[in-house]
Amino acid sequence: MSASWSVPIPRNGIITGYSVYCNTSEDQTYPEQMIGPNAPTIRSVVNGTTLATTLTGLNPFTQYSCFVTANTSVGEGSPSVILSSQTVQSGTVQFDH
Repeated sequence: MSASWSVPIPRNGIITGYSVYCNTSEDQTYPEQMIGPNAPTIRSVVNGTTLATTLTGLNPFTQYSCFVTANTSVGEGSPSVILSSQTVQSGTVQFDH
């Protein structure tokens, strides 16, 4: 899965990285519900100058719900909106935010 995003406005400090979270559960509507026992099944962390990543190991014909957070020296920022998409036979899908 390819994921891309924009720099958040306003920024709350110097962005040191971004985290991309994805979950296979279709009924998740808020990132807060994707923690604890509902923790995301896929996570990718990239540096603060990178605005895209590729998530691997996805299941074919599976619905994924994903969101991105920006990270600073203080911690993770607020999550983006959740976007959902279904993989195709090869397990690939394009996810842009």
